[in-house]
Amino acid sequence: MRFLASIFLGWCAVLGAGEGAPSAAEAAYAKGDYASAVEKWSEEARIEGVSAGRLAALGNAEWRLGRKGRAMVCWERALLLDPHDPVALAGIRHALNAGGTERPTLSWFENYAMLLTADLWLILATLAFWVAFLGVVVPRLRGRAATENNHRARMAALTVLALCVPGLLGSHTLSERAVIRRPEIALRLTPTQLGEPLNGVAEGDVVRTGRPFNGHIRVTTAAGKTGWLRTSEIEYVRGDGLPADLDQKASP
Repeated sequence: MRFLASIFLGWCAVLGAGEGAPSAAEAAYAKGDYASAVEKWSEEARIEGVSAGRLAALGNAEWRLGRKGRAMVCWERALLLDPHDPVALAGIRHALNAGGTERPTLSWFENYAMLLTADLWLILATLAFWVAFLGVVVPRLRGRAATENNHRARMAALTVLALCVPGLLGSHTLSERAVIRRPEIALRLTPTQLGEPLNGVAEGDVVRTGRPFNGHIRVTTAAGKTGWLRTSEIEYVRGDGLPADLDQKASP
């Protein structure tokens, strides 16, 4: 089983990194040098920019190193950039089936939002709003009755705007989820350091976030359990950058 999983993740890493001659990161991954692959893909991202394919491949390498939290952040952010990225989707599916991680079931409007990226939903909604707005204002400024084409354009724009609303809402809730980055932690009953521990959560679990308070944030797990976690124990899905190094010691 482990052998098949290794072959599967290796294929995903190569697919996610792109076509053509293997890069240095791909070559390192193929040799099993996952630490070098992470280093090289991270350097590529800092120099050439972050892409969905690069994040997805980086997530595979992080997973092979046992860093489930960083891997899930990479895959989730890859899907924000490209909701149909096959490597990120396969990686998350593998993590849920074999890695012991949990992820909240997506609502209908979150599934709907994944038809497009958040930026495209926003662009479409903005264009539709201005077309509808100008369709109403321009005829009045000219003192003329709106033409039939004007009415059609307004109706089309309002229809597009209405279709964009659940997409925008779903994009927002998708980006507001967070990934557990620390191992062996538990939800707390209260947002305090000595809060009573409740259900345990695992590194790599995806949770929905609520309001922050006192250096903590209220979260809801995939199983519907609610409690408080320290902000240093999670990382938000939102953002298109590389995962933060939460294990790095603060400067004195």
